[in-house]
Amino acid sequence: MWQSLRKALCAFLALALLAPGSSFGEAQPAPVSPTVPAPPGPALSQPPQPAISSRITVGPDYWLGPGDTVEVVLAGRVEATRIVAVVRVDGNITVPPMGTIPVAGLTVLQAQRRVASLAQPLFRYLDLSLSLIGTRSFEVTVSGEVEKPGTLLLSATDRVYQVVTVAGGVSPRGSLRNIAVLRNGREERRVDLLRFLLAGDLDDNPYVVEGTTVAVPPRGASVALTGAVVRPGEYEIGDAGSLRKLLDLTGGLTTQSAAADARLTRIGPDGKKATMPLDLTAAVKPPADVQLRAGDVIYVPPLAVVQDLVEVRGAFNGTSESGKTVTGGKPTVVQRFELASGDLVRDVVVKAGGAAPFADLRMASIERTGPSGPRQTIPVDLHRLLVEKDETQNIPMLNGDVLSLPPAEDKVYVIGEVRSPGPVDYRPYLTSREYITLAGGPSTRAKIPGTIVTFPNGRTYAMKEAPPLEPGAVVTVPEVFVKWWQDYATIASTLSGLVTAYSGLFILFGGARDFQRLNE
Repeated sequence: MWQSLRKALCAFLALALLAPGSSFGEAQPAPVSPTVPAPPGPALSQPPQPAISSRITVGPDYWLGPGDTVEVVLAGRVEATRIVAVVRVDGNITVPPMGTIPVAGLTVLQAQRRVASLAQPLFRYLDLSLSLIGTRSFEVTVSGEVEKPGTLLLSATDRVYQVVTVAGGVSPRGSLRNIAVLRNGREERRVDLLRFLLAGDLDDNPYVVEGTTVAVPPRGASVALTGAVVRPGEYEIGDAGSLRKLLDLTGGLTTQSAAADARLTRIGPDGKKATMPLDLTAAVKPPADVQLRAGDVIYVPPLAVVQDLVEVRGAFNGTSESGKTVTGGKPTVVQRFELASGDLVRDVVVKAGGAAPFADLRMASIERTGPSGPRQTIPVDLHRLLVEKDETQNIPMLNGDVLSLPPAEDKVYVIGEVRSPGPVDYRPYLTSREYITLAGGPSTRAKIPGTIVTFPNGRTYAMKEAPPLEPGAVVTVPEVFVKWWQDYATIASTLSGLVTAYSGLFILFGGARDFQRLNE
């Protein structure tokens, strides 16, 4: 009976849970949000919301046209309405509740201002934005000196440079500086792509529109810039034919150029070339200029060709133009200076910013190459010159001299038979034996009595006779030739092996002869 009652109860519960109107197992409804009153004015309509598209960033010179897609967001105090509109053939878009709005021929910013001006009277609280999310496509024709002339399908966000690039680029015979942009068969303007490439001038790289034809003419008259210029090469003259404008466009002269000693090579009426001096410091200073002709070659020599130079290396303070290096863990410089007539060692040191505090003044030197001889090294004691005012060290500098000033040493070098050979920090009053201890002590094969000490000036002493060590000294611990019983045991073992091998060979060959005699 109990089993029957239990089965009936289970069946009843199962039917109750499966019943459509039952509340068992249902999720509780979410609490109802309080109704917020709408702001005064017409209500913002809520059309179906399309998928969010990414916005397209365009320049301020992009003009809207038929086929472009814009997104208009009307944001009130509570709700925001997003409207996607396509610019129709008549140049209009529809934005409810404002209705039809003409936007063709406007920039994105101008279109936003126009829509906002129409929406402002209708809404008390409104934040409106308009952005471009899709661009129109159309055909553009490319002709002339390009690798792949023809008709291309492009977007309204493409500019002349992209058109030429898609067409394979300008051919070697083509012009970069005189490209014609035509619209509906009529020339609209000429663009200078070289100016866009070198100066980033977007005025010479405009957007293309419907009916555009890009025509690349043959390369025009050109000139060559050579020598100490930022961008040497061959360039079209351009419409202005101005050397000053061409130098401005190509970056001008390098910092190491001898502008006053430039040369201009020009083809004369008789077809012969003539070279003439050209002082660029005055010739291209506004309002002065040089009018270029086809085939002109401008050469700007580097200072090293016309100006005497000296170089400094090492522990100088340097200037803002010095090359920075590191020597022995200390900052050093490398720099070249113009050598004025009569410059002496002190003059060059002053040009280099003076000697650094850690410079080894006594170890300075000049490397000099004679006109008909090998390179020589001339020692210069800057301590005597700068501190003791000894003018005998203030020798004249010559073109091509290299003044070297090493950093002062602060190490003593321990090498040879020690456990940790290498540099050891210099400590005054330590003996050579103590420096060996700081280097880990002697190895098992060290010959301490034979240790020698070499000083920076090149003098060498036995350890017992050496004066107090100086920074830069080298302590060399030699290797002993024979060391106690280990070496004797090694020698005896080697000799024993040789005797055993010889005895074995003697017995082997002697036994073979005895065996042969027995057989006979």
